[in-house]
Amino acid sequence: MELNFDEVLIADLHIHSRFSRACSKNITFENLVKWARIKGLNLLGTGDFTHPTWINEIKEKLKDNGEGFYYSKDGFPFIITGEISLIYTQEWGRRVHLVLLVPSIEVAEEINSYLDTKGRRDYDGRPIFKISCEEFTKEMKKISKDIEVIPAHCLVPNSLIHVKGGLKKIKDITIGDFVLTHKARYKKVTNIYQRNYSGQVIEVVPACMKVGTFFTPEHPIYSIKTYKNCKNVPHTVCKPSCAYLKKGCKAKEFENYKPQFRCIKELEKGDVILYPREKEVKEKNFILLSNFTRGYLNKGYLRARKEKDFIKNVPIKNKIEISKSFCRLVGYYLAEGYGSNDYIAFTFNEDEKYYINDVKNLLREIFGDYFKINLKEEKSKGVSIFVYSKLLSEFFKMFYLDKPYIAKNKILPEWFIFLPPEKLKELVIGWWRGDAGYSVSKNLFNQFKRIFLKIGIVPSISVILSDSVNKRRSLRQNHINGRNIIAKNDLYHFNVLSFFKENLDLLNLPEFKMFKTKLNRRKAWIDEDYVYLPIIKINKKNYKGDVYNLEVDTDNSYLTENLSVHNCWTPWFGVYGSNSGFDSLKEAFGSEFDNIHAIETGMSSDPKMNWGIKDLKDKSIVSFSDAHSFWPFRLGREATIFKKCDSYSELIRQIKENNFLGTVETDPAYGKYHWDGHRNCKFSCGPDKSKKLNNLCPVCKKPLIIGVENRVLELEDKTINYANKKKYFTLLPLHEIIALSIGASNMESNKVWVIYNELIKDFGNEFNILLNVSLDDLLKKIDDKLARLIIKNRLGKIKVKPGYDGEYGVAEL
Repeated sequence: MELNFDEVLIADLHIHSRFSRACSKNITFENLVKWARIKGLNLLGTGDFTHPTWINEIKEKLKDNGEGFYYSKDGFPFIITGEISLIYTQEWGRRVHLVLLVPSIEVAEEINSYLDTKGRRDYDGRPIFKISCEEFTKEMKKISKDIEVIPAHCLVPNSLIHVKGGLKKIKDITIGDFVLTHKARYKKVTNIYQRNYSGQVIEVVPACMKVGTFFTPEHPIYSIKTYKNCKNVPHTVCKPSCAYLKKGCKAKEFENYKPQFRCIKELEKGDVILYPREKEVKEKNFILLSNFTRGYLNKGYLRARKEKDFIKNVPIKNKIEISKSFCRLVGYYLAEGYGSNDYIAFTFNEDEKYYINDVKNLLREIFGDYFKINLKEEKSKGVSIFVYSKLLSEFFKMFYLDKPYIAKNKILPEWFIFLPPEKLKELVIGWWRGDAGYSVSKNLFNQFKRIFLKIGIVPSISVILSDSVNKRRSLRQNHINGRNIIAKNDLYHFNVLSFFKENLDLLNLPEFKMFKTKLNRRKAWIDEDYVYLPIIKINKKNYKGDVYNLEVDTDNSYLTENLSVHNCWTPWFGVYGSNSGFDSLKEAFGSEFDNIHAIETGMSSDPKMNWGIKDLKDKSIVSFSDAHSFWPFRLGREATIFKKCDSYSELIRQIKENNFLGTVETDPAYGKYHWDGHRNCKFSCGPDKSKKLNNLCPVCKKPLIIGVENRVLELEDKTINYANKKKYFTLLPLHEIIALSIGASNMESNKVWVIYNELIKDFGNEFNILLNVSLDDLLKKIDDKLARLIIKNRLGKIKVKPGYDGEYGVAEL
């Protein structure tokens, strides 16, 4: 089908403004018009009419023709559009995005007035509201029967998240921060969502890691629904650590467990939370003292420049070896060390002579023999070890998050976590000898939690709250040398260590012998990737205030102190999403089902994939880009082709009556979750093969991450014949075709742009090139390879290796 641009409207009605998160800050109407024309579009949606500043720009920049089309100064048409995100509970957590097509700016303002009664809309171009699809559609139709609603494809503020450099309250995280994900690696935060919430929040408390976090009911948690009707061992769940397996139990229901992100509301006592183990090892052989403090070098030793006192100006080795000895000394310092501008010190009980001598020897071994070590007997039956050195004082400040340099601010540099197990063992030994698993530093405590999990030990955590301590002390005060002692910080404690895969011989050390057990009864279990923690308690409370959510690059998840949390913003959560979507439009919209005339496909599916879904039989299937920038490889990458018109009412008639011409689609295989697979195992497959594999990865034998194509097949009704099938074009953007042709890894490179601009100069616009220009005419301007790729693209014959488990699909020659 060759397009006559004088007879059609190629429309992209789902775009965003610069006021939506993760969108180009250079989105203006001038840029949108310029690049829409270059793309070959001749109708755009305004996007984001709900944002107060953007709607003012709509009023200022566009002029109504009296028929619902709004024209820019140079005559390019728009209609008023926006997108709403609905997050609410209906049996379980639901997340649905709706595109709104609106007949006039006056109606848009009425919608905004209604939304103002439900919450804020000034913080994002795509605001979030706690309204059901049915209620929202009903309210829209009350405002105007001409509003078209098209379905498109959180934590409380003090919740602590693992970020690079320690823990951070979710409300304090910023775009660009790196957070730990459920795959035990750091990924960048690309978006932050905040909304006002009033309702119930839920805390799940797993075995061992009993420090909980409250979530809204719909928030997805990486978890397993367990088998709880064991006939051999009542009141427990089937698990691979069950002692009854040695007695010949053949049930082994745990072999069928499938980890996935489930709404927290669906979890119950006995279900299992998955928490990742870090496996990466990065050896670090030495650090230089001169990187931490100023001084002058002489024969491998560093000396302070301005310190006059000879005692404090002794030379210290500049090259500090990251040895087992160094790691054990750091462990001692984290437990019993402190300092000032002039010295570092360690304090032990007077009976801990072995530890005192060990620290003295380690100091000499690591830093040299020039400094003097002073011992001081304390009144509290303690002995303090002092080393007066300005240089060492500056060096040991690396073990604090910030000023003041006190116990609650102690932390390990991040690279320590990745040291080899044998070095981590020495770190643990030194720290445990000093503090026996106690710490007032939440950051340090959580770092040791990660270290224990890495070396195969599952710690049980308890917290002694400062308020509880002070309440008891108000009845019976505690005095030292006449001072009334008040607890200022909560005290965290590893009260039990369960040794699973630990092969470092720690259990034979006197400090850890207490954890040797005769019985092998364990609530948790462990494998190479995760520790599996049964839920022992679920708490609920009412909450009113802001809640937060993060959008995270690639892995779409982040870690709290004890849970792996999904960020909620993937194709899984559209109206047909596999985790919190619906199985039918009727279920989603209820009594308003007949007022839904169309559904938008989005990048993860195309019309053909939707033709077999029962309740789409009489609905239109449209497509728009959801563009976050104005560049032609984003804008119009998906579009709908209408018969030429210049009124909103005629456009909507074509949608309602399925009377438009067709759509432009990207290959759904580009979607990050199109196929099933495991990224870490480099394995992916289609639904048929997944079925043969029982949805288990052949590499690691764990359940596959199930993709969108599989979900479509699940919803498909093979008896349905979708009568009003439209022509659709599966096209790659021209930038991508050019990059594929010349072997460019970046489609935005200068080489690609040079060829692109020449083609636009010769043939007018991108859609004309992609859909109309003949091979002969192309060969007059470009080489044979690129010309034939453009024709192959026009026929939808460029192969795309499907995306899976968070990886985008890849076009192949």
